[in-house]
Amino acid sequence: MPQKILKAAMLLVIACFVFTGCSSQMPSAAEKTGQEEKNQIDKPGDGTLVRIGSQGYAEVEILAEMVKAIIEEETNHPVEHVKNLGGEFLTQKATVQGDLDFFLTFTGTQFLGTFQQKATPEWRDPDKVWQYVHDHMMSDFGLYTFPAFGYNNIWAMAVKRDTAEKNHLKKISDLEPYAGNMQLGTDPTFPDYPGQGYKELCATYGFKFKKVVPMDLGLLYRALKNAEVDAAVVYSTDGRNRAMDFVLLEDDKAFNPPYYSITATRRDFLDKHPEIEEAVKKLGGIITDEDMIALNAKVDVEHQDAAAVAREFLKAKGLVK
Repeated sequence: MPQKILKAAMLLVIACFVFTGCSSQMPSAAEKTGQEEKNQIDKPGDGTLVRIGSQGYAEVEILAEMVKAIIEEETNHPVEHVKNLGGEFLTQKATVQGDLDFFLTFTGTQFLGTFQQKATPEWRDPDKVWQYVHDHMMSDFGLYTFPAFGYNNIWAMAVKRDTAEKNHLKKISDLEPYAGNMQLGTDPTFPDYPGQGYKELCATYGFKFKKVVPMDLGLLYRALKNAEVDAAVVYSTDGRNRAMDFVLLEDDKAFNPPYYSITATRRDFLDKHPEIEEAVKKLGGIITDEDMIALNAKVDVEHQDAAAVAREFLKAKGLVK
């Protein structure tokens, strides 16, 4: 009996020792908060608020959230993501004026729209187009263009699978016998898109559609699915193309120049905050076409939160904790 009591007492002492030893090593909530604050203070940057603008659809919201996440991970700067700002020329103007610090755009948009260049065969090299945009954004606007995110998002001509099979449609030029009786759905920008809109599409392919119906991008996909339009100009990396089993016709006459996604900011802003430049450069080349299709599908099809989707992707790449 005494041995049992002694044994029990010893076990109790050991348990108490282990418990107190472990608990003494575990930080309290206050200690955790203090450590987090210390870690934030240890990061470079003076705490200036950074504002990123996006145009109001999933893809650019995901990219904006990636820029936000990497800046907050690597620096002491808080970041605000300002959403639903309309076209990218508006967000670009706001960045030049200092109302925003970052905006998102595409090399093709800048090359054709802002700088009024032509999509000739010599400008099919994505690196050449990026370099042109980089150099002229700096000389004309004082904007620094970061390395492209890595994927190419072009205008694509989509039709329903049964339409493609019935009419043997594989490339855009196959639409020529049918276009005069077809309604073409587009987003609000495409009919008058600078340098590469409906007029240029018709000039490239030599035919016109019966009617062009511009609408919100979300409505556009439903309209094509429900046969309210016969074809639609969509984004090639939109996850809804696969989810709705649309057929994207080959751009056989090279209507599209490279459309690589980029972000840009004022050079003087980066001169004041070089740690931000260092952080955002880490996003260069990290996204493939397939990656972007999958990311867009998570937001547009599965209705996941863009910020969570962006962080999950960066975490998998080892760029955020």
